[in-house]
Amino acid sequence: MSPENYINRELSWLSFNERVLEEATRETLPVLERVKFLAITAANLDEFYMVRVGGLQFLKDTGKRVKDTSGLTPSQQLTAIRERTLQFIDKQYTLLNQDLLPALRNNGIHRVLPNELTPAQRTYLQDYFNEQISPVLSPIAIEPDEPPIVLPALLLILMSEIHSQTVDKKPLIRRAIFILPTSLPRHIALPSTESGTHAYINIEDVVELYLHTYFPKERVVGTARFRISRNSDITLDDQSALDIAAEMEDILDARKTSGTIRLEIEQETDVTPSLVKAIQQLCQTTPAHTYLIPGELDLRAYFSIAGISGFEKLKTETWPTAEIIHDSHETTIFDTIRGGDLLLHHPYESFEPVMQLLEQAAADPNVIAIKQILYRTAKNSRIISALVKAAQAGKHVTVLVELRARFDEARNLERAEDLLNAGAQIIYGVRGLKTHAKITLIMRREAGRMMRYCHFGTGNYNEATSKLYTDISYLTCRPQYGADASAFFNTVTGRSRFVHFNKISMAPFGLRERLVELIESEAERARHGETASMMLKMNSLEDPQMIDALYAASKAGVKILLSVRGICCLRPGVKGLSENIRVISIIDRYLEHARIFWFSQGSHPVVLIASADFMNRNLSKRVELLTPIEDPEAKETLHTILKTQFNDNTQARELNKDGTYTLIKPPAKTKAFRSQEYFAKQAVRRHRPRAQSPDILVPHLPK
Repeated sequence: MSPENYINRELSWLSFNERVLEEATRETLPVLERVKFLAITAANLDEFYMVRVGGLQFLKDTGKRVKDTSGLTPSQQLTAIRERTLQFIDKQYTLLNQDLLPALRNNGIHRVLPNELTPAQRTYLQDYFNEQISPVLSPIAIEPDEPPIVLPALLLILMSEIHSQTVDKKPLIRRAIFILPTSLPRHIALPSTESGTHAYINIEDVVELYLHTYFPKERVVGTARFRISRNSDITLDDQSALDIAAEMEDILDARKTSGTIRLEIEQETDVTPSLVKAIQQLCQTTPAHTYLIPGELDLRAYFSIAGISGFEKLKTETWPTAEIIHDSHETTIFDTIRGGDLLLHHPYESFEPVMQLLEQAAADPNVIAIKQILYRTAKNSRIISALVKAAQAGKHVTVLVELRARFDEARNLERAEDLLNAGAQIIYGVRGLKTHAKITLIMRREAGRMMRYCHFGTGNYNEATSKLYTDISYLTCRPQYGADASAFFNTVTGRSRFVHFNKISMAPFGLRERLVELIESEAERARHGETASMMLKMNSLEDPQMIDALYAASKAGVKILLSVRGICCLRPGVKGLSENIRVISIIDRYLEHARIFWFSQGSHPVVLIASADFMNRNLSKRVELLTPIEDPEAKETLHTILKTQFNDNTQARELNKDGTYTLIKPPAKTKAFRSQEYFAKQAVRRHRPRAQSPDILVPHLPK
């Protein structure tokens, strides 16, 4: 297929981050919610550079000129990314400096600059610096003839130029750096004379204010602030690894010294060209990788501003999460699942039943074994605690801990060690593949026979992110699903030969084929004059084979609705190719993360959930699961979720064939409809506690 029919993956991702930034520009949102979206864009961009740009830079440095599906070489992609990023940075800081900071100040949150300090604040800062900062920081002299210093990534660093005089009174110029550790707060609260206000100053301003105290009898003539990003696209060759845990520790060490792929320098009036050049030399990088930033560095710090206490009126009103109410005779989660499949839509419906499943299994004497895949977990994980307790109680606990979950590798190594010490059987992933499936299997002895309880999900076993990401959980004890779950664990943990499952499909051995089969089935129905349609929801759409299958279905007459939050390399609306395809992206309070696939299949719809996106890495290079949902009520719930999203006219943006997105607005005389808000309200209504008794009258009282 012609390259012009595909959108470049990296530019599509940058477009996604631009849509997130658009949320920060919405004046209808409370200011701290807007600040949060700005911080999200900064965190997103950091990871993009460390992984995607780092990988492209490696390809360029090794002379690879292979083109992507859109026809661009690594060098061309890097050029396009830099140009687009410079435009993005300009939008970020125009928004921050001209809109958000004034809005914060008008609402009592004030970043104080050094020239705005009152005498009382200066006295406070002098004491704070002497007691809290000065004992921690140490200047590091930069010696031109010595090997370069290894600088940490993503930390703020100050380089100062210091002048002194030698014995013969000749000027001596030298340089030193200060690395600001994360143990010191980025924002320092200041005493304020106005009640109900919050004044703060950035730590880099404080350090620069008192830098001279480190250099008595010398003169600091200039200081520059900078920050580097290193290439983190360093992967494990586990085909030859003898000890994957030790090898992963080596990978983590290698990332600390990998090449600089981005250098950010705060653009101030006193940042001289000589200082910029000295920083570039220190970081061993070039102007092509240097970005002069028109404001304070590391906007991720605004997460702490967005969460500041005492200013609730500047935040969005919290949506309630529906707790699942069990009937009085149901005493355990096992009773609930035996009564019928349980499908949960997080975070509108609590993640608590999933955690209860593990916690009750750990304490239940009838539970014999627990098997689970862990990709990312919470910092203080109840899931891990439950598994540890289960293992200590003598249950057979088998956990596949994926050590290659990017940026969670160190935490997963610690988790695996905790589980090993408790007596659990640990598997460090699958050789040659990253394990991304979300599945739990619990074996429970009931009435003389073994029952299998399963959880299949679209998101991680992480109770923290379950409150921020929209995902689907499916809990069942259907025998065929349990048999499939057992066969799946035997395959990934026991090197068993791959077998065909009754219900589920597994990547890379059949998941792609099952999806293509369903897409082609719809296309064949359309060719025979039948009504054919599909609705697919995912995070990313990049795989050329899947895109080509969707193009073919569109040409056959299938009506295709796609909800793709992030990367989308498919071009919709192209005559003769994709005019039957519509693509939307929803950016809202929660991160859209669920993967739901609905195929009309005549009058017998097929509905599935998955851990995988339509990405080549998911379908060909990872262990993933595709789970059909057969319970009629659960199927209808998922169908309704999809239909609701495609009716969103408030937070949805439609993808145009040129790769741009247009915010969907309600037509004239039509009410605004926000899908996430609707889901939150509906979940609470659906799970309202039942009345205690029909003969009790409950009056409505004035509020």
